[in-house]
Amino acid sequence: MRKSAIPFFFLVLTGAAFAQSNSGLIAGTVSDPEGAMVSGASVQLKNTATGHSFTTISLAKGNYTLANVPPGTYDLTVSVAGLNPYSRKNVAVTAGQTLPLNIRLEYNTQLNTLGEDRVSAAADAKRHAPPDGPTPRTAEGKPDLSGVWWTPRTVDPGHPHFLPQAEQIAKERTENLRKDTPQARCLPSAATRIGPVYEFVQSKAYLIEISDDDSPGFHQIYLDGRSQPKDPNPAWYGHNVGHWEGDTLVVDRIGFDERVWLDQAGHPHSAKLHITERYRRPDFGHLETDVTVEDPGILAEPYTEKRVSDLAPSEEIYEFICPENNRDVIHMVGK
Repeated sequence: MRKSAIPFFFLVLTGAAFAQSNSGLIAGTVSDPEGAMVSGASVQLKNTATGHSFTTISLAKGNYTLANVPPGTYDLTVSVAGLNPYSRKNVAVTAGQTLPLNIRLEYNTQLNTLGEDRVSAAADAKRHAPPDGPTPRTAEGKPDLSGVWWTPRTVDPGHPHFLPQAEQIAKERTENLRKDTPQARCLPSAATRIGPVYEFVQSKAYLIEISDDDSPGFHQIYLDGRSQPKDPNPAWYGHNVGHWEGDTLVVDRIGFDERVWLDQAGHPHSAKLHITERYRRPDFGHLETDVTVEDPGILAEPYTEKRVSDLAPSEEIYEFICPENNRDVIHMVGK
């Protein structure tokens, strides 16, 4: 019996070594701007040729591992509440080798102010307790998206390939501590930002979107069958027209003011910006959103970000009068 066991054990080791030699591994840590380790961050690796993805979560000490990854070129993304998503392209995985890769995330606001910091975001996440139940419907039989919702969790950030000029502008804004962000001057936030708590109020002809810390913080989505204007008057929230495709609300957004930033990372946009949002309410307590961004002026190709929001039935939107006692501007000094 012992003689037969030895060859079997040898075969197991040989098979494991063979599997290891034909795949690679990425390992590292995720930290915040102060260097503190971040747990619970979603780390995703996506093969640029095949589209195959690998996902893991950073552990208590911020460490993560992506093992048994076939050789190839990948895009790496990292996301966690309260910090800016991280993206790195052209990550090369080599068979039989470990690629050490430490990730340092940045704040999604310039000052990391109370209520917008990572600790507050984590505390908010613990308060999420979306109720169970079937999808509510309107008198017309469509899903009713009405309700107060927590900031959506990004479950797939997509893989945006910005053109060099757009990357340069975002880099300059980041290095300058985002001192020119419109939000500091009580102007609307980025075109793709929503929350930290937002509300939908739905009728047959309109869907009103309200955000609790934005100024003016609301815009309307027309559901009355109208088409987009041929030459829309530029607006901070764009011109928004929606239609139903089965149980999915598709919102078409064009005509953005040139001063609005595209995202919290500080990327700009061109006059060709076109955002398509797809909303689905699969049950009572959740809202799924796909956000597709097209802009040949700043992107090599369109990308789609996938989000999920939890219903916040005990929360309500309070008025937000940004110009009242605004103390931000004098602190936006840059470098």
